[in-house]
This record gives sequence, structure tokens and C-alpha cells, in this order.
Amino acid sequence: MQYRRFGKTEWEVSEIGMGGSWFYGRPEEGLLPVSHGVEVVERALELGVNYFDTAPLYGQGRSEEVLGTALKGVTEPYYLATKVGYYPEPFDYRRDAIWQGLDASLRRLKRDHVHLLQVHEAEQAGWGGIFEEGRALETLLDIQSQGICDYIGLTGSDLGLMSRVLEETDAFVSVITFCKYDLLTQEAKEQLVPTAAEQDVAVIAASPLHAGLLGSKRDDWMETGRFQDLYDRLERIEDLLKGEPEGVSRIALRYLLSDPQVKVVLCGVRNVEELEGCVSVSDGEFLPEDWIAEIEEISK
Repeated sequence: MQYRRFGKTEWEVSEIGMGGSWFYGRPEEGLLPVSHGVEVVERALELGVNYFDTAPLYGQGRSEEVLGTALKGVTEPYYLATKVGYYPEPFDYRRDAIWQGLDASLRRLKRDHVHLLQVHEAEQAGWGGIFEEGRALETLLDIQSQGICDYIGLTGSDLGLMSRVLEETDAFVSVITFCKYDLLTQEAKEQLVPTAAEQDVAVIAASPLHAGLLGSKRDDWMETGRFQDLYDRLERIEDLLKGEPEGVSRIALRYLLSDPQVKVVLCGVRNVEELEGCVSVSDGEFLPEDWIAEIEEISK
């Protein structure tokens, strides 16, 4: 496992992080036993993963519950991140709601402290929901000052909004971009990543396989028409990488790891096998620059 400096913090984080959205089970498959999630987390720690990201949204708190059980008593260093703004009511960024959501998260996680507390889906908060009195930023800074979290971060899909927020305040140490930076689209690389780099904010690339379109969900999504506007790009990427022994999914991870501004690639694994596959890409090898250029030309 390779490690990277996490923005303006002193953390050295595993460049492959464990996203907490599926290791407890998928909606179409039902919930998995707690022991399954514990096994995945234990294996992640063995493999050198030290960054774990979750949220109340994932499984309506199930992800936090399982992760809390799995990490209880763990002594090796790790970083745990969760989010506020979704619970108790979806996307409520008022002070009382944030505190209520945080209290519930801490109970599920079985602790009184998290390393990183993030605004969940900044576009739902909007500028006012972040900066107005009694809203997200003021509340998160209060939580941080009380030692309940070490740092605060930002997540979302509105690249312009998140870029402006990072330019307005230096309070946030990280930003998650979801389905905006991968083999099929580089929107975040063009807009958000440069701003984050200027502010020394850690960029976290979530859903590196574009919600599975570059992986196990490819055929399902193409049957249902999801992400239809990307099918032409997908086929051209597949043609470009045809015959490459690593395959599209592994190259998708290696593509993001080839960008030094990306500090963590979050892999939403559902079992130990998927976890091991993701971690094995963290070997210090990057894509050749001509490959990167060809990939990004296709995605224009």
C-alpha cells in the first residue's frame, strides 16, 4: 500500500480508502451479517488501508453500525470519516439537525470522536446552507473546537459551488467528488482539482468506476439505460484498452492514482475479493502519459 499526505493535515493516508456504501449489503441482495462487514474491515486493515468513509445515508445507518463494530478495539492507526446533513431529515443543514445527526452517528459508530466530519452533498445545502449563521460551517467549526472531530470536509456534485466554497474559506481540509472524475469524465480535474490544489485541500475520488459502469454493473446499466450519454465514451475506452491484461476496472483505479492531486481513491467494495483487487493496484505504478492523454481526449 502506498500513502499520501492528506492536504493541509499531517495525516499519511492510504491512497486506496474503503468506501462504506456497500460492504454491509446491497439493496437488491439484502443486508449481510455484521460478521461479513467485520471481515472486510479486518482484511482492509491487514492490507494497509487506514482510511474509512461512511455516512448515515448508507443503509440508513447500517454502514456506520457495522463499521463501528468492526473498528472497536482496533489499535493500529486509522482515519474514520462520516457526514452530516442527511439525518434526521434528508438534507437539513441547520445547527440542531447537524448535532442530532452527529449524535446518532456517534452512537452507531460506538465512539465520541471522528477524525473527519463532512458536509454531505453540498449542493443540497447551497451557499446559504453552508455559510449562513446557524448552518453547516459555523456548526462544524463548533464541533471541531470541542474536539469531537479533528477536521471538516466537503462532499458533493456541484463542482462550481465546491470550488467557490474552497476559495471563500480555508476551514475545509478535504473534498469528495463523485462520478465527476474517472475514465469517462474529467469535469472535476478541470474545475475542482486545481482549486483544491491551490488551497492544499485533499481531493478524494469516490466511485472510481462511475457507479459500476466501468465494472460489474456495466451490463445492468446498459440494459436499463442509466448513464446513456456515456455509452459511446465507454465503448471507445474499451476499444483503447482492449487486450490490456489489467482490464478496464484496474486501469480506472490506476488512472486516478496517476494524479498526485488525488489523495484517496474510495473503493465501495462489497467483499474481501473486491477489496483485495482494489488494494493490489496501489503498487506505485502509474499510467504512461500518452495513455492518459488518449483517455482524456476520448472523454472530451
